[in-house]
Amino acid sequence: MNQQEMQQELEFFEQYKQVCEAYRTALSTLNFDAATVAPEEGLPQRNKLGAILAGEAFSYQTNPESLKRLENLLAQAEPGGALEKELKLYFRELEDVRALPKEVYIRQRRAEADGHSVWRQAKLANEFEPFRPALKEIIQTQKEALAYLEKDCSDYDYLLDRFEQGTSAAMYDQFFGKIKEKLLPLIQKIQREGKKIDTAPLYLEYDLKEQEKFVFHLLEFMQMNPNQCGVAETEHPFTDFFSDKETRIAVHYYPRNPLSVVMSTIHEYGHGLYGLQVKPEYNGTAFKNAIGYAMHESQSRLLENHIGRSRAFWQANYPAMQRAFPAQLGSVTLDQFVEMINASQPSLIRIEADELTYPIHILIRYELEKAIFDGSLDLDKLDQAWADQYERYLGVRPQGPAQGILQDGHWGGGSFGYFPTYALGSAYAAQFFCAMERQIDVDQALRAGDFQKISDWLKENIHQYGAEKTADEILRLATGEPFNPDYYIDYLTEKYSALYFGPESLEVRRLDG
Repeated sequence: MNQQEMQQELEFFEQYKQVCEAYRTALSTLNFDAATVAPEEGLPQRNKLGAILAGEAFSYQTNPESLKRLENLLAQAEPGGALEKELKLYFRELEDVRALPKEVYIRQRRAEADGHSVWRQAKLANEFEPFRPALKEIIQTQKEALAYLEKDCSDYDYLLDRFEQGTSAAMYDQFFGKIKEKLLPLIQKIQREGKKIDTAPLYLEYDLKEQEKFVFHLLEFMQMNPNQCGVAETEHPFTDFFSDKETRIAVHYYPRNPLSVVMSTIHEYGHGLYGLQVKPEYNGTAFKNAIGYAMHESQSRLLENHIGRSRAFWQANYPAMQRAFPAQLGSVTLDQFVEMINASQPSLIRIEADELTYPIHILIRYELEKAIFDGSLDLDKLDQAWADQYERYLGVRPQGPAQGILQDGHWGGGSFGYFPTYALGSAYAAQFFCAMERQIDVDQALRAGDFQKISDWLKENIHQYGAEKTADEILRLATGEPFNPDYYIDYLTEKYSALYFGPESLEVRRLDG
């Protein structure tokens, strides 16, 4: 390929990316609207048309002539260079659809769109039966699609790798094995012997309009640019990314649980900030769209937990919350409030779980997903298995499916293999935060309202790279070492031992260790 031909192929690649991004943006907008402002009765028609649009996007992306040109361009790309990396990411993104017949792809997308709509209605009704056939259809179409792929691993290993490259059930088994070994005994000990923390003030009646005002106060504190970040209301919080100038977050308000929207807002803004701080030249490329889910979760969990549950963060923001809710929090001191928001108690709802029990929620979903895809679980008994696992690990049992299997929308959208990235991302976050604290005074920045110092560190060390670098490469650059789950285990152990048994318990633990 001579220089002129190479330039023509590069120009074609740019055009190809722009058209793919146009389809992606249109579908993302439809999905965001469906989850936030779209009228309920219009959803079936929107889902039908959205599936057709997804089919057209599929046809364009997988056009044999286009893919052949991209393969030829990849063959000419400099080994290890940016073009080769980008094209490999594109082919990785297409790997699980280019082998599918178009009708199979459309059937899968339609099942997922319909399934998500049915899930929302079933959750509101607190009834699993309407969702059961839809979930079975989603799993069936997922397995049907996987059967078309050439792969040298199990179906579930393939799905895990889709959400975070390089992961597998063997890796997660080892990771979750440590969590079961190290954290489950601490959770149980706290319930038996730990001091009691009164969290009742957090569950009084909180005006929804005042909650919304305070949410925007927090976003202002985190220096959100309202011209770049939109905020909407939804049943299940999420974030979508469009460019370095646009991200959208959606949250949910509960009248008797303001901490839910507070923490989910900080969490979702962590995702949004990541999207806004990737290099602008990566807009519409695989370097922006193919960031691993565990990497993304590391940023939302870092802000939510290491920042949003810290005393320094609330030194800056608790006075405003007391002013917003004087009847509920006027007599609650800062130290009492910080204890409340870090209290640990086995619970049913993942997104409202404390840091210590949170990975157990993910462990439960991981083990159920493994059983779904190795065929060892009867799908007709999936809701029962969910309840049994919660009772086994956390000692609590859902009273209805809205507290149990219907609480998350991921399976309704076909996102199997996604859940484990929440725990892995939490572990990445602990390692990143340790490195951040070595380089900047995080507490002083928070007390001074200088959130930009934190955003800048994240941009410089993590966000700017997008998917140009792997998770392992970014971990090594930012922290000086490969992934080490001990940062996460030690962080949780030390934090909750001190909270429930006093700082002296750490000295005893160190001597014992």
